[in-house]
Amino acid sequence: MWEGVSTSYWFIPVIMMIGMTILCLACLFVVQRSQLPEFIIDFIPTVKEVGARQLLSTLATAIITATSIAFSMTIVVLTMASAQFGPRLLRTFMLDKATQSVLGILVSSFLFCIIALHHLGEIRDDADALSIISTVTLTIGILNLLALIFFIHHLSNAIQAEEVIHKSFEDFKLNLSSLLPKPEKESNEQPVPERILPKAEFQISYFSESGGYVQTVNYDEFLKSEINGVCGFEILVRSGDHVMPGDEIVVIHSNYALTEDDLTSLNGLILLGHRRTPVQDPEFAVRQLVEIALRALSPGINDPFTAISCLDKLTTACILMSRRPFPFNTILNTKGQIWLKRRTFNLCGVINMSFNQIRQSGKAHVAVGLHILDCLHKLSCHLDKEYESTIQQQANATCELLLDARPSLVDKEKISQRMVNFDVHETVFAPRNRAKERSGGAN
Repeated sequence: MWEGVSTSYWFIPVIMMIGMTILCLACLFVVQRSQLPEFIIDFIPTVKEVGARQLLSTLATAIITATSIAFSMTIVVLTMASAQFGPRLLRTFMLDKATQSVLGILVSSFLFCIIALHHLGEIRDDADALSIISTVTLTIGILNLLALIFFIHHLSNAIQAEEVIHKSFEDFKLNLSSLLPKPEKESNEQPVPERILPKAEFQISYFSESGGYVQTVNYDEFLKSEINGVCGFEILVRSGDHVMPGDEIVVIHSNYALTEDDLTSLNGLILLGHRRTPVQDPEFAVRQLVEIALRALSPGINDPFTAISCLDKLTTACILMSRRPFPFNTILNTKGQIWLKRRTFNLCGVINMSFNQIRQSGKAHVAVGLHILDCLHKLSCHLDKEYESTIQQQANATCELLLDARPSLVDKEKISQRMVNFDVHETVFAPRNRAKERSGGAN
């Protein structure tokens, strides 16, 4: 629910409208000019009803015009972002609190003017209230002017490719602690080898009633389950998976045969939705950066520099993720003796997701392929030896695609120099050289 609220254009404006309504009523009926400190009274000139009404009417007209312009600009930016960077990047733009706040200031200021105009007749003879409401209105008008200038500047920066990449990467870093939490949240949750998990006599399958993407899995509630006779749960899906109606998603290991009534407490522990979310999905932010790179490499845009920037951020993301422990596959609740087996994410999968599609789409761009090899070399310097085979496979695949594109001799030399970093120079280049020699001998 919070994911949907935080990426909406209505939540912050509604909160601001409520606050502005309270401020307006306070200026009209609560606050008196004579009760304010002397240094503040000097800044509140005496205003008559005609002047207050004209000021409120002028500001309301100007604000509603500025609001329509701001909304039109926002829609244009969202349309451009969807076309250039991909529709899934719209979440990053809609999550921008600066845009939400500016729209909230504009609509709440208009509401302030409307409410003040509606009640202006009731304070016709109250000089203090007329003076206060006029001064506050003038302040709000200046604030809206500054907000509009900031909004134009902000949107002009937000649509730039480098800024979009940076924003997506910053969102990833901000959510990294929640995406990859510490394996043991509580002292009674301990990782255990799968081979020592206790066996159960009955295995009950739990099926999905509807289809959609797995958004969250409440692992804590599974481990704290109090269903009588249950030994453990085997969760077959993870965040980001697409589930069809009737798919098996959980296998319940129990010492007794269970009925549907016994399993009602499991309803809602696996939340499905119509789209993927980054709540428990560390690959979500990686996919966003990959999508930006793929759009940049498309024939319609053909911008390899943006793809290279994405590769730098993806490499940094892989290094940051390597410094945090990934969730364990099997966990035992030592308090209730309930175990949990699940599919988890791993760094090898993240590395493959980061480079596979970019490598395939960028095979016609030698500069992109060479930069992939540079990024893989940086990964090999920062990551442990256990990831060496994955990095070498990526390097071999990149080299093969580059050579299939028939690069020039200079480019071949550059590829060869970079492949030396992976100790696979001979295995990649020797077969091709021998093939050329056989071809030359036949001629």
